[in-house]
Amino acid sequence: MKPMRVFVADDEPLALRRVLRSLKTLQGIEVVGTASDGIEARDAIRALRPDLVLLDVMMPGLTGFDLLKALDDDTPPAIVFVTAFDQFAVGAFDEGAVDYVVKPLDDERLKIAVERARTRLKEETSGQRFDQLRRTLQRMNTDFAATIASPYERDIWVRKGGNVHRVRVDDIDWIEAAGDYVALHVGGTTHFADDSITSLNTRLDPAVFQQVHRRAIVRIDAIVAVNREKFSAISLQMRDGEKVRVSKSFKRIALERIAPG
Repeated sequence: MKPMRVFVADDEPLALRRVLRSLKTLQGIEVVGTASDGIEARDAIRALRPDLVLLDVMMPGLTGFDLLKALDDDTPPAIVFVTAFDQFAVGAFDEGAVDYVVKPLDDERLKIAVERARTRLKEETSGQRFDQLRRTLQRMNTDFAATIASPYERDIWVRKGGNVHRVRVDDIDWIEAAGDYVALHVGGTTHFADDSITSLNTRLDPAVFQQVHRRAIVRIDAIVAVNREKFSAISLQMRDGEKVRVSKSFKRIALERIAPG
């Protein structure tokens, strides 16, 4: 059987690695390329002409929607969105032209989406796929604009007990790195998400959150005190009772944001 040629576009390195790792477990798959921004992905897809594109919605350069608009209409690939925006993705999936996998990635859900794409490629002509994709894009752009009013993350999805749960960003007190994951501290509860401090720092509202260490981000209004430590170091007392150390490289900006004057 001829392998299905797959291209993956995601600007989050950790998410990209996890998708590639999951794809390795599937038979009949050949990964022909990857990209970390929309423009790079558009050019590579035009050149490589993959059968299937696994596509993040929000990327620098071009969004996933803008990228799809730029694809050639003669040989459109099958599309699977890998996205954190589940409420939007469900609407797109219901339209039937694309499938989706919600982050954090579930291996079995990705397998199902890939097999559905394989079936579409066998049963539909390129013209049918393009017409369906064009209609879906019109709806997707409308739904996305109405659903995502802010460019910043509103929810983070975590896996717990075999299920996937939503954690509202508004409820998070602080975040710390935990190996290949991040620990989200919400009151007295900790959730582990398949994400990174570097990526979250670009996706959280800077008016609300501040990175204070290469391993930690805090919600500014969740800080109850600034503690002076030895050797001019400082730590932040959070409302959940925890202390978060501020590194030297973030000390000046942290103090300006947290305790101006």
